[in-house]
Amino acid sequence: MSKKLISIILSCVLVLSLAVVGVIGVSAATDKDDRYVPSESVKETHRIYFAMPESWMNAKFKADSAGAYWWNGQDACGSLDGASVGNAWPGYKIQVADADANLYYVDLPSDVPVIIFNNYLNGGERKTDDAGKVTYEFGEEQFKAAKQTVDITCQFYSEGDDDYYDNMADGEFWAKAQEAVEGNDKTFLGNFQKNFFMETEYDLGISMNFDNMVFVVNPNNVTVNEVSGKESYGGEFYFFYGLNEETGKYEYGGLPNYEQAKEAGEVYNIDKNATPDEPSTTKPTNPGDNNNNNTNPTTTVPAPSQGVTSSTNPVSTSDTPSGSSDNSAVQTGATTAAAVLAVLLVAGGAVVYTRKRFE
Repeated sequence: MSKKLISIILSCVLVLSLAVVGVIGVSAATDKDDRYVPSESVKETHRIYFAMPESWMNAKFKADSAGAYWWNGQDACGSLDGASVGNAWPGYKIQVADADANLYYVDLPSDVPVIIFNNYLNGGERKTDDAGKVTYEFGEEQFKAAKQTVDITCQFYSEGDDDYYDNMADGEFWAKAQEAVEGNDKTFLGNFQKNFFMETEYDLGISMNFDNMVFVVNPNNVTVNEVSGKESYGGEFYFFYGLNEETGKYEYGGLPNYEQAKEAGEVYNIDKNATPDEPSTTKPTNPGDNNNNNTNPTTTVPAPSQGVTSSTNPVSTSDTPSGSSDNSAVQTGATTAAAVLAVLLVAGGAVVYTRKRFE
């Protein structure tokens, strides 16, 4: 075992020990609509948007809102192993950016390594006895109505982590981003300059976080847990350009510079009629003033909706989100080791883990 790996694991032990104490001592706050807001102990957050598919809505079971679940980091939800004691599955109901577009967001503590988005419905457990008889905790219909994503890496990508971005811009995405970060011309980075940085702690090089980006579900990328029978959906983080005032549609795409994304045919719409998982390319619009080529002239980032409520309440019996599900959007490069979950024994055998990288 390398000295680098040993030092990383020892750092994890220290950080996680402090995190467990923090989770026990501080509860996350919720607003008047019972939606998550960071607790007072959270000093740094990044905003992540989530475009929930219309097909995840279910009036019968009051699945009318998006939820988010994370089991490690600040304000962690209640984990099955008891290492964190926050909200049980499906976690927190999250904030509404635009109810008509099924667009949500969460101001996520920056130390949260992995998140699962869901439709804030607890589907319960499916059990199979020795004779092969299948039973459902809350019934088969509710079990199938509960929707969730795979475990999503939500801190940052580095070069080699993700096929979509590794192949973007004719395979020059990361090279162009690094050139912009290190040089004077920031045009390529558009409105997302602060997302890009050179990762030095683990020598990962050019990287980007997901602040003000949107996770879009791909309904064709679904896996089924053989044990639990639960479906989990993959997807991807995209640059979120906000509302195009000319078309009335929210837009997202694969390049940080909006004009360059339009030119490359990488700008897509979010709304209930054009589902985010099957995007239709938007027609180019006439740009306005672009302030040194560093703004998205036709778009505005949405403000939170006011007074949106949900009739769904947290439930104590959890589904079993798979801690080993792979987000198919993440592919680790040969020169960069995979983002792994460091499994550590804490507090008398409770298992917790966080996303750490090493070579």
